[in-house]
Amino acid sequence: MRLHPTRSSLRRRAWIAALVGLGATVCQAEISLVGQINPFPNQEFYADVWGAGDFAYVGSWGPSGARGVLIYDISDPANPVLAATYNGGAGGRPYQDVKVAGGIGYFGLDDGSTDGTDVVDLSDPANPVLLARLTESDDNSLPDVHNVFVDAGFLYQADSGTATVAVFDVSTPAAPSFVRDIATPGGAIHDITAKGGRLFASDISNGATYIYDVTHVGTAAPPLLGTVPSGPSSHSSWISDDGTILVNAEERGGGAVSLWDVSDPANPVFLSSIDATLLGIDASSPHNPILVGNLLYISWYEAGLQLLDITDPSNPVHLGGFDTFPGANQGGFDGDWGVYPFLGPDRVLLSDLEGGLIIVDVTSVTGSTIFADDFESGDLGAWSAVAP
Repeated sequence: MRLHPTRSSLRRRAWIAALVGLGATVCQAEISLVGQINPFPNQEFYADVWGAGDFAYVGSWGPSGARGVLIYDISDPANPVLAATYNGGAGGRPYQDVKVAGGIGYFGLDDGSTDGTDVVDLSDPANPVLLARLTESDDNSLPDVHNVFVDAGFLYQADSGTATVAVFDVSTPAAPSFVRDIATPGGAIHDITAKGGRLFASDISNGATYIYDVTHVGTAAPPLLGTVPSGPSSHSSWISDDGTILVNAEERGGGAVSLWDVSDPANPVFLSSIDATLLGIDASSPHNPILVGNLLYISWYEAGLQLLDITDPSNPVHLGGFDTFPGANQGGFDGDWGVYPFLGPDRVLLSDLEGGLIIVDVTSVTGSTIFADDFESGDLGAWSAVAP
């Protein structure tokens, strides 16, 4: 197991400060380090992380040689091994977002070219094979794809620069076809999440999250169901299994994570807000939230992973954290970019901008082995199959 190449060790601790005004708990147990791997030391370009089965996928947009999607064998989580690097071409391509569904990888190219998303066969993860590349000129792809999501046979793209969400039919992955653009009323759609016939689009410029009904996106323009005033620099969101609780993260200095009741999308109800002061952590901004049942996982840059129980979404309880960035808060966006908790609480995946892939065990904090629906496989296809 290789520890961080530029620091003596990872600082491991569970944050035991209570959420003032939001609930109270004291967690005596610690989230523990299971394994770490960083094949390209001395860079700060690791991006999002996804998992499927015994493999983890981490986007890398660093210097030539480090670019691509790094594919790790995590069958032994304490000793992850780099199984392959999907480069996307000579010299490597920069990928910032990765998703896997049904053994197919969808890798977003955010590189200023006219290329948007690579569709990759991962039936043998150690030997990834490009099936199709969506481009602006040939496929109506967005040219800079910062975020992708796959649900019910459709791929959604966002570029973080325009109000457009592009939609493709990927039911035949080797022959994806353009379906339509969704012209949101916003300014810059940064991230999208799709589940249960709903699309949640985060507008980072206008401080809103748009909710669309995409049940019939293949045959009709999806109607806008509602707009959540989710706060400045609304970066990304996640939705509860029953489709009623939306979690939003603001990517900005002093940014917060907010919870909303969206059971009636036309009338969202604010429930609670979580920020660094309430958590007692030293970090400037949250990044990506993910819900597994009632457990809220947040990659919070300089404060690493933060874990909360939102059984009562109006009164979240802080369970603990794992700091992947032991230095002081630099007021920027260093540390933990992404979190992937769907492989189980004993191997939660984190992607640190400088530290690479980090695997942690949260069972001592949660006291359970909770999974969301059939997500044990780490496959978006399983989520789609059981979505309400």
